[in-house]
Amino acid sequence: MPHTHHPRRAQRLAVCTALALGMGLVSTGPAAATNPAGTGGSPTAQSSTTAQAAAAARAKPRFDRDGDGRGDRVYRSATTGKLAVILSKTSTSASFSLADDDAAKNSSLEVLPADNLVGTPAQDLLRLHPDGTLRLYATTSPTAVDRAVYWQGNGWHIYNKVVAPGDLTKDGRQDLLARTPAGTLYLYAGKGTVADGGPFRTRVEVGQGWQAYDQVVGTNDLDGDTIADLVARTPRGDLYFYKGTGSATAPFKKRVKVGGGWNVYNQIIGADDLDNDGRADLLARTRDGGFYRYLSAGGGTFKKRTYFGGGGQNLSYYLGQGGVPAHGKRGLFTVDGAGTAFTHPAFANGVFGARKQVGEAGQYAYHWGTSTVHGMDGEDRGVLLSADSGGLWMEGNRISGSAAFRDYYTRLSVRDVTGDGRSDVLGLDPWGNLFLHPGLKYTMPTSVGAAVRIGTAWKTDTLVGTGDVTGDGRPDLVSRYDGRLYVHPGTGSATAPFGARVLVGTGWNGYEYLAAPGDMDGDGRSDLVAVTPGGDVYRYSATGLGGTSTFAARVKIASGWKYQHIS
Repeated sequence: MPHTHHPRRAQRLAVCTALALGMGLVSTGPAAATNPAGTGGSPTAQSSTTAQAAAAARAKPRFDRDGDGRGDRVYRSATTGKLAVILSKTSTSASFSLADDDAAKNSSLEVLPADNLVGTPAQDLLRLHPDGTLRLYATTSPTAVDRAVYWQGNGWHIYNKVVAPGDLTKDGRQDLLARTPAGTLYLYAGKGTVADGGPFRTRVEVGQGWQAYDQVVGTNDLDGDTIADLVARTPRGDLYFYKGTGSATAPFKKRVKVGGGWNVYNQIIGADDLDNDGRADLLARTRDGGFYRYLSAGGGTFKKRTYFGGGGQNLSYYLGQGGVPAHGKRGLFTVDGAGTAFTHPAFANGVFGARKQVGEAGQYAYHWGTSTVHGMDGEDRGVLLSADSGGLWMEGNRISGSAAFRDYYTRLSVRDVTGDGRSDVLGLDPWGNLFLHPGLKYTMPTSVGAAVRIGTAWKTDTLVGTGDVTGDGRPDLVSRYDGRLYVHPGTGSATAPFGARVLVGTGWNGYEYLAAPGDMDGDGRSDLVAVTPGGDVYRYSATGLGGTSTFAARVKIASGWKYQHIS
């Protein structure tokens, strides 16, 4: 379990440049909109006495940069990679930085509030990295612009979701929840100090079956009793309210259904108290980037939603988001007939941005089936892999001298398949043998190890490393054979990392290319792109439902794609 921690020497980075407000993250006014089916109900009117009591005794905000007693909202731009915060006092955007945060690589999977974990008045942040490290960034001043590494813990890659809901144990300190892919939920209670093993107490198992949810959202206090609460959504769109009890061993009461239809949103966000009534509220983002505000009416009910602004498709991260973090690639690589490579970025609205050239013109003319890898260098991004007689290459660095890579029918990476926090590479030979080249730790530059055969008789004409299609945080594979499409779910096992294939559907032989863009629509699940011989491009969004319902109906998103390689 990830509870062996050690302090790190403080480091600092230059202050980030301020981000523009044109992303539409500040409310544009309470324009009324219709609720999804059954999500609101009739809110219970709150008496003036109740409102006064709520104002007098309220939960602390989880991140209050401007010191006005209300929560401020942190986000990361998908276009610049930089962090910024929307200040509740002025409704303006301000920049800040975390030490060792590489904005260009979007290196963090999640940023979490860390109020009162150090024992100082400053509200600090946690950052979860792709290699499973969890770092605490602290300052001595509540309004400091940048934050230094104060503590680091390792081994958090065993979880597919880490949530900072607020104070669950009623001791005034921020707590964490962490969920395994199998659905076990653990509570890490905050200590208020990093002495004696770090800022959290030993984990306590507090529930099973939480794999049923694709969104688990720490909300802070939704009902005005000063104890943090939780909401969770199923892939089919049912939203449930979990009222906090204040107990460290049984932190939630029995769930209460809020309503259905919440799968119209790709992210549900715990936004703390938006209307200053002492209760936390929700934001929900649509796939076209619109935000809606749900003000709490108490008891797990919400008032009628109102429009809150646009631009959400330009975010790669929003503090308090509920989904499983999406790893690695956010777009596609293509190579034209002259050997020039391009990236086609995907944000969160299901379409590609303008393509950008990678490297020099003609640089990839020698490629032997260029493929992509997720986080091979310890960061969370996609990079180009290429193979020749000299081995496997990543951005000019040879990561393996094995000649086998030249002869593989397919070579790809879907991030970490062995469960050790390092990305691995897979190779399929012409006889259907599947080999794993494990990512090696503590090597500079990054490298992969010798081949280990992990499968035989893989009958496939196309094998795609999609990333996490199923939504459990583990990387999966998609294959096609004789027009049938299959998903090979990740297991987390180092010796048998993929389970038995599951049929998705038939009739897929009409596509020339199947490719993996990562998460295109902002819900944390990896999607699939299919390209016809004529160059028409279709998106198949992963639903989290599995089987023949693994992907939603196709949507045409581009045309004229005439490339000799797409991945």
